[in-house]
Amino acid sequence: MLESIKKYPILDIILGAILIILGILFVFILPDIGESIKNVAIGLMILLTVILLVYPGLKKRKSQLITGLLVLELIIGILVSAMFIFNDGGNPSLWIGLVIYVHGVVGLIGGYFSSKKQKMWVFFLSLLFVTVGVYIFASEMITNDMLLTILLILFLAPGLFFLVMGLFNIKKAKTKTSKEEQ
Repeated sequence: MLESIKKYPILDIILGAILIILGILFVFILPDIGESIKNVAIGLMILLTVILLVYPGLKKRKSQLITGLLVLELIIGILVSAMFIFNDGGNPSLWIGLVIYVHGVVGLIGGYFSSKKQKMWVFFLSLLFVTVGVYIFASEMITNDMLLTILLILFLAPGLFFLVMGLFNIKKAKTKTSKEEQ
């Protein structure tokens, strides 16, 4: 994937600039549109996060219990993201906290029943996920303003990435073409 990004630096610069402009536009200039796409963007972020966290664990050969727990975590993540994408989403603290909590519980149970000894940092990370997940859905700490900030980050982070990659690779493309001409 990184090679295809490096291949067309002008398109990367254009895509990065468009994402940055859309992020600023949706959050600061047209907040009504930002409010309407906020839940869709948050749902897609939850879906992507769950897939990135669970899919590598499903590829490894593990016991049926651990595989079943990972599939259950994937299903819960997909349902929560679908609630945000196709519906109002309800209380975002509850659902985002639930996804984080379930990931931590699956890590703790998987480590306990695994045939290999679990590393200490993985245990503490899973315990941290459980604690943070419970805190988020019990305290209702995620507010509407926070979700708008997350929406801004969802546009700015990839936009800056594409912009920087395009600017770095356009310099390399210019030096490569000038060397070929000589």
